[in-house]
Amino acid sequence: MNRDKRFELIAHANSERICEIAERILADTEVEVIKKPVGGMIMMRFRDTAEKCIFNLGEVLVTEAEVRIGEELGYAMVMGRDPEAALAGAILDAAVEAEHTLAPEIVDLLGSEEVRRKEELQKTRAEVVTTKVDFEVMV
Repeated sequence: MNRDKRFELIAHANSERICEIAERILADTEVEVIKKPVGGMIMMRFRDTAEKCIFNLGEVLVTEAEVRIGEELGYAMVMGRDPEAALAGAILDAAVEAEHTLAPEIVDLLGSEEVRRKEELQKTRAEVVTTKVDFEVMV
């Protein structure tokens, strides 16, 4: 799993599950907090489905954090105000980069989160498609 994919999955992961693994990492590993969890705003970009152009949809509240395990940096950004999840996500990212003993478990967790997220998106799409208007039929 590449780091960009890991960032995405951590951002959308169940915060209780990532916090639990982060606590286990903290129990036996020295973690240096480089950037405490801090809130901020970022611009959410969106691709128009008709013209395929990208535009700024609006600002989104996020929380980000950065840590170091050994020589490896970890970073996470989560939507909303959730300092615990941001810090836990950064710890998980650094642990994978540092090849911590829990790294395989973290990768497995993120893999299951990816499956859960895909199922959730498919369910949402199935619900939304029922509201689609077919203009060819409307005469």
